[in-house]
Amino acid sequence: MNIVLVGAGRMGGEIALRLADEGHDITVVDNDEECLERIANTMDAMTLLGNGADYSVLEEAGVAEADLLIAVTDDDAVNMLCCLTGKKLGVKNTVARVRTMEYFRQMVFLKDELGLSLVLNPEQAAAAEISRILRFPSAVKVDSFAKGRAEMVEHVVDEASPLCGLRLDHMHSKFGNIGILIAVVERGDQVLIPKGDFVLRTGDVIHVVGAPNAISAFFKSIGAYKRNVRNVMLVGGGRISLYLGTYLIGSGIRVKILERNPDNCESIKEILPKAEVLLGDGADPSVLEEEGVRSTDAFVTLTGSDQNNIITSMFARRVGVGKVVTKVNEDTFRLMAADAKLDSFVLPKNSAAEIVVSFVRGMQRSIDTVGIESLHDIAYGKAEVIEFSINGDAPNLGVPIRKLNIRRDTLIAAIIRNSQCVIPGGNDTLEKHDTVIAVTTKFGMNGFEDIFVDLGD
Repeated sequence: MNIVLVGAGRMGGEIALRLADEGHDITVVDNDEECLERIANTMDAMTLLGNGADYSVLEEAGVAEADLLIAVTDDDAVNMLCCLTGKKLGVKNTVARVRTMEYFRQMVFLKDELGLSLVLNPEQAAAAEISRILRFPSAVKVDSFAKGRAEMVEHVVDEASPLCGLRLDHMHSKFGNIGILIAVVERGDQVLIPKGDFVLRTGDVIHVVGAPNAISAFFKSIGAYKRNVRNVMLVGGGRISLYLGTYLIGSGIRVKILERNPDNCESIKEILPKAEVLLGDGADPSVLEEEGVRSTDAFVTLTGSDQNNIITSMFARRVGVGKVVTKVNEDTFRLMAADAKLDSFVLPKNSAAEIVVSFVRGMQRSIDTVGIESLHDIAYGKAEVIEFSINGDAPNLGVPIRKLNIRRDTLIAAIIRNSQCVIPGGNDTLEKHDTVIAVTTKFGMNGFEDIFVDLGD
């Protein structure tokens, strides 16, 4: 697919890298020569120096012949203008990054007028991810599928866990049929799709699939259940805090926000009148102590500094906060902090890239048969979870799963049928109108048929 991407910053670079790795022809436009040089040196992509909102620059980039235009600069207005200009030049599909809360609220009305195929809001996506984690504080990471009917949660097996030394095919006899599946196990540098004879060990990172109530029951049965979060302290009053605060307050959770800029504090109070907004430096331990960090159920660091977020989170973890979530912008900082006992990291650029890759793969298929609804990276990008929606005729429907030639590196983890999450067994079948959640270590799947063995494999 021929794609023009305007904006070579942190997020644009991540999206370009993901799409280039999937074999698409990418042209990246930016007016920052240094950013373009970094793109050219790290991936297979064309670069063009210039203003992406300029008609002549977009024309030179080949937008008229492109399949997709993606605008992800730091300026919402520029992104929308890019897409509007691109539509005038003839591109069929456009994606605009829109971060400002006021603009984003109007997208329901303006999306069609601007000809946007997708509105991308990384801050809102990151806030949604954090809110899911706070709903399951026992989990490191939570991905949602089929409008919340199924979820995949990440959990670390510690030495006291009853899961240690357990064969997976003995789970039912030990815990009963609680409706979950351990779909992926990370062990050291390995990412495994386990069979029934797989034995869990201390330190394994497991990815568990099931309905939300089934996952809660699972955590209770293994003694890892943490009580629901009732109050949260947020450090940093940026856009993610505003979106997250809205979600949490709507769920009845008390929210305290620490922000060191007086003007920002006043703005936050106007947008979130039910939140407790305090002027103070969240990176100062004395301020955190004074504001009751030890008594908060959850602590989320959302400043613009990865270093401050990590250090502040380490302090919160040390003083006994039950759930700590850390926002970072660069993977390198997450890897450097791997031994700091910080479990939940959120990277907005990764959330945005997943949304775009899912959209692009969906463009390549006929959505009248089987479409890709969502896509999530897990295990530090070493595996994918793909949600397929079977809207019409598709291969292998009505055949018991035990008779299907499913790829060895792929697992059908769950089926959503009549709004119910089903963990499939060998006698279950896939049917029209099902939503299928598949886990795979094979990247680049574009369609439902890719989960089955091909004669050329």
